[in-house]
Amino acid sequence: MSRRPATPPLAVISAATVSTADPWTVSPSPFDSTACVIGAGPSGLATAKALVDRGIDFDWFEKGSMVGGLWRIDNDNGGAAAYETLHLNSSRPLSEFPSNPMPEDWPDYPSHQLMASYFQDFADRHGLTGRINFNAPVEKVEPLAGPGRPGEHGWSVTTPAGTRTYEHIFVANGHHSEPRVPDFPGEFTGETFHAHEYMSPEVFDGKDVLVIGVGNSGMDIACDACKLAKSVSVVTRPCENVLPKYAFGRPIDQFGTPVNAYLPFPVERRIYEIVQRVSNGRPEDRGLPKPDHRLLSAHPTVSSEFCDRVGHGDVDMKPGIDRFEGRTVHFEDGSSIEVDMVVYATGYRVSLPFFDPEIYEPAGNQMPLYERVLTPELPGLFFIGFVQTVGSNIPLMELQAEWTADLVTGASVLPPEQEMRDWITADQAAMKRRYVRSDRHTMQVDFWRYSQALKHCRRRNATDQGGIVDRLPKAISSRLMRASA
Repeated sequence: MSRRPATPPLAVISAATVSTADPWTVSPSPFDSTACVIGAGPSGLATAKALVDRGIDFDWFEKGSMVGGLWRIDNDNGGAAAYETLHLNSSRPLSEFPSNPMPEDWPDYPSHQLMASYFQDFADRHGLTGRINFNAPVEKVEPLAGPGRPGEHGWSVTTPAGTRTYEHIFVANGHHSEPRVPDFPGEFTGETFHAHEYMSPEVFDGKDVLVIGVGNSGMDIACDACKLAKSVSVVTRPCENVLPKYAFGRPIDQFGTPVNAYLPFPVERRIYEIVQRVSNGRPEDRGLPKPDHRLLSAHPTVSSEFCDRVGHGDVDMKPGIDRFEGRTVHFEDGSSIEVDMVVYATGYRVSLPFFDPEIYEPAGNQMPLYERVLTPELPGLFFIGFVQTVGSNIPLMELQAEWTADLVTGASVLPPEQEMRDWITADQAAMKRRYVRSDRHTMQVDFWRYSQALKHCRRRNATDQGGIVDRLPKAISSRLMRASA
């Protein structure tokens, strides 16, 4: 990766560089601008603020006409995933940008309306809104020609307005934009839609509804449907572990602290299992199928209502689907029901349509990246926000943005390429050991371990190549750097 020398915090890194032969002359840069940011959701906002804070010049493209990404229920960029009843499933203090706390009088779990206003305020407060090129979808991102690895000589970005060149690309368009719908045998002749399209409970009025999937959206939608539908059934194979939003009067994610980064994972898991058992019971105690994995070996679902709905008989749990036949749904246990509507709460595929698949293709949602942000094979390319955790990834986006912006200025440096490749290999192996095999578990990180790892990455600079991490005891260092291990 080509890097510019470290500069004072307020110096502008522009599309011109100081000549090394004569420090008083300025030579033109081969790029139209230093950096490009794609997307104006939370990860794009965090990235833009980090670049502005360092005086780095950049272009910013958003295909819609507003900021906030999936949290804007009225977003016209096609990426809105909010619905009328949506609230955070992570608590306010652990869902805010570290540099921009949410108001303390907000509820523990803010609504999507509050979140949309938070992101708009963030953009306005930091002078970001006027920097965005709205209604400017990115059509192509291509490496500039030259010997060596793709990206070694910079990148070009094409929008309807034309093509511009950059040294660094920040991909911040999110990973919840392309709904994933499984293909079942047979044909269903009733109504169907993906959770991505869901807006309000009125759609369920008087209908027999089947929800496929027990992630956060699936459980939310099933609970909404109970209020108006004639019947609600939920398909799961296997069932996920369910965590309540509160335990012992506190938001459950607040049982985690920075100390978790240094705890052995089995100890951390056992703590959460005890909290789950005491506060919510085991899933099978509440009428749900027994999970085939332990807590934190898959992304758990957070819901304070779903288990009660099952216990009240408002939701009927069903096994895997065998086939559709008209409006009849046949299940793997030989049973069948008639339904009017099927809702697919079946997750998303990572969609990066502006890349040629030969340059970058997240097949099966696999993104093997150093610290989940970059690959040494494509210098100058950063992925911001492509992580999932138990809780919110919003604070992690800002930590990623701060680190990568420091890489642009040279305030931080990367380790040797082979070290990064070795890290990626070890991280992917750790993911396979820990998590259930699924497209849903390709981006998981432990919130506190990953937070600490990113902070340590920022401390690796040109005069201290090893960084503080390499001076820690080996066992602690490896746990920090491999956030999913």
